Amino acid sequence: MTLIRTAAITFAAACLIAGPAAAGTKDDIRDLQARLDAAEQALAGQSQAILKVSQMERQIQELTGEIERLQYELDQANTRLDAVSAVLAGDSNYETPGDFSGGVSGDGPMSLMPGAGDEGGAGDPIGDQIQQSSGAGQQGEASDVALPLDPNAAFDYASGFLLAGDYQRAKAAFQLYVDAFPNHPRTADAQFRLGEIHLALGENAAAADAFIAHIRNYPNDQRAAEAYLKLGTAFARLDKASEACTVFKTMKSKHPNAPTPVMQRADLEMSRIDCK
Repeated sequence: MTLIRTAAITFAAACLIAGPAAAGTKDDIRDLQARLDAAEQALAGQSQAILKVSQMERQIQELTGEIERLQYELDQANTRLDAVSAVLAGDSNYETPGDFSGGVSGDGPMSLMPGAGDEGGAGDPIGDQIQQSSGAGQQGEASDVALPLDPNAAFDYASGFLLAGDYQRAKAAFQLYVDAFPNHPRTADAQFRLGEIHLALGENAAAADAFIAHIRNYPNDQRAAEAYLKLGTAFARLDKASEACTVFKTMKSKHPNAPTPVMQRADLEMSRIDCK
């Protein structure tokens, strides 16, 4: 009997001792759970912040790339404008964009179309030919163009692409010709045709570069006045009316005896862009 009572007393005492401990443990668990929830929320917030930072970094990279592209285009435009100003000022030492080599004009250029002979009409035979073909010619890969070593054969080779309506190969071939034979009598014609191809294909900035090179390198060429006309046209198409007007006016002052069709075309262009 005494043993049973002792056991009961011991059990009761244990219950009294364990009760507060169990209650404290539950409180601790609830506190830990609350702290864990708070930590998870904080971690989720940090993850969202990291994601936003990554998105912002990507946007900054994209904007940086766009700024660099615009800066490059601005630099190109300024370089081209400097070249035009130098050409119009008669600075023969100025290097035009593309580092075109100088040459000596000799025999007059050959026309692609009948009736555009020595009087130097203001028509655009290459542009007309491209528009009439309406892309019917087979356009090839310009990378497979290889000029013959003979200058005259090389010129005929480039002209063959043009007459066949393969304007990309023709463009590449005439550029190679200008680079390979800078001092040949037919290089002035090749340079002019290169500019006409660019202009007819709507590559107005490249056309401007080509005609600037023609004006600088071949100032006495029989198509010099027409090169000014085409240069002004290229600038007008680039929405650079002020530069275009300056070019047209310079053409008239430097070539007052230019063929009538050239003068008439210049007057028309000047009227169209409202030159003062």
